[in-house]
Amino acid sequence: MELVLVASPILVMWGQIAAIVICVFVLIFVLLAVAFNVLMAFAMTWVREKVDLIKMLRPTVESINKASESVSQGVAPIANENAIVRTVASLPTKIHAVDKKVEQSTDRVANAVIEFRARTVQVQTVVKAFLLPGLMRRKPAIAAADGVLEVKGPDSWRVIGERSSQRVEEPVASAGSTE
Repeated sequence: MELVLVASPILVMWGQIAAIVICVFVLIFVLLAVAFNVLMAFAMTWVREKVDLIKMLRPTVESINKASESVSQGVAPIANENAIVRTVASLPTKIHAVDKKVEQSTDRVANAVIEFRARTVQVQTVVKAFLLPGLMRRKPAIAAADGVLEVKGPDSWRVIGERSSQRVEEPVASAGSTE
């Protein structure tokens, strides 16, 4: 029994075109898959190199951490340790010393500025008192409820202190007098 397929030549031609198109698509897909695999292989190699670098760096970082902790507790780094470890471990003490020097210098400058300003005001006041005595007036002081004198005017924030003449003294009764 023989099976004969009869097909029209147009269908055969379209079938061959479809087979060629499918083969081209499969070829393109295979080439893209190979290119993707090659790209991923290079990427994974690069990532593995970076991971190995990080693995090599980890012991150094741990030794730096231990050294900086020991320095913060007052123990000096060992002389035979890595130079980087010694340098990083000594940084907190150097920073503290620099901070202390900056603070001392700032205090000296601030004190010098305060002293200069006080001397300037003192000289101005003395010059006014000797050369222009008519301009020098005492500012009136007003007693507050708590017995503290406050100065009115531009220096009203200053408190002068208690005035002895405003203290109320209670009369002392003598033992022999009867009233």
